[in-house]
Amino acid sequence: MPLADYLARRFPYLDAAAWRREIADGRVAVNARTGGNASAVRRGDQVAWRRSQPEPEVATDWRLVHEHAEYLVVDKPAHLPCHGDGAFVRHTLVHLLRQAFGAVFLVHRLDRETSGLVVAARTKRALCALDAQFRGGGVDKSYLAVVRGAVAGDFVAGGAIGRDRASAIALRRAVVAADADGAQPAATGVAVLARAPDRSLVRCTPRTGRTHQIRVHLADAGHPVLGDKLYGRSDDEYLAFVRHVKSGGSPRWAPDGGPDRQLLHAESLRFSDPVAGGPLAFHLPMPPAMAAWAPPPGAG
Repeated sequence: MPLADYLARRFPYLDAAAWRREIADGRVAVNARTGGNASAVRRGDQVAWRRSQPEPEVATDWRLVHEHAEYLVVDKPAHLPCHGDGAFVRHTLVHLLRQAFGAVFLVHRLDRETSGLVVAARTKRALCALDAQFRGGGVDKSYLAVVRGAVAGDFVAGGAIGRDRASAIALRRAVVAADADGAQPAATGVAVLARAPDRSLVRCTPRTGRTHQIRVHLADAGHPVLGDKLYGRSDDEYLAFVRHVKSGGSPRWAPDGGPDRQLLHAESLRFSDPVAGGPLAFHLPMPPAMAAWAPPPGAG
């Protein structure tokens, strides 16, 4: 098939037109041939890409929380993607873990700006067992979030989540009618830990696992996560951030003096040992840089 079409399908962080420019500029090779000799690709071909600009810098201070011969639990810092996405290809958690441990497969993921607990499998046996738990609702998770405004009290957000049809951004989700096309039922428990007039610290317990679920439910309740570039800002502001990063700017974007990340932290995980059975539980307090934005415990 045409090389640009293949690359756009396999690596969608660039569209077909952008890949054609990369090919024309001699940065894509098929079997070591570039330019017009690299216009098509067939099964078995070797494709190489020489990037024209370096990847954005990321945080690399991930920390090992628990090591087993068949799986790992790690503390992922904010500003580190789990997988390749957009401008990030090798500057990712999975790449760093593979450099340290060899074959590693992430069982689930956190957004680039979200910090906290991530589970990775080192064997196919552990991957299958852990994946079944995560997909089957056998994992208990909680998150801490610093949100905009004073949250009046504990509540359960139960709105279905689907594509935000009012937004020009395909990535954006919203609470939609339960019978809307593509709607997925979702529920998140929200408990208030501390509050101030302009912000609150809450603990979120997702009862389902939808894309951006916690961020969508909090924004729909009128309390977006502080620093959230997608759900705490307009379409125009988010697209300005995307252009900023694509032009080589820092992804730690905070034009109004707010936090340079969304203040969401994966605090706890409870699941069954995928090899020996039996319960496992892990807990991580908020990183200091996030805690500095939170109201003091018990406030409000």
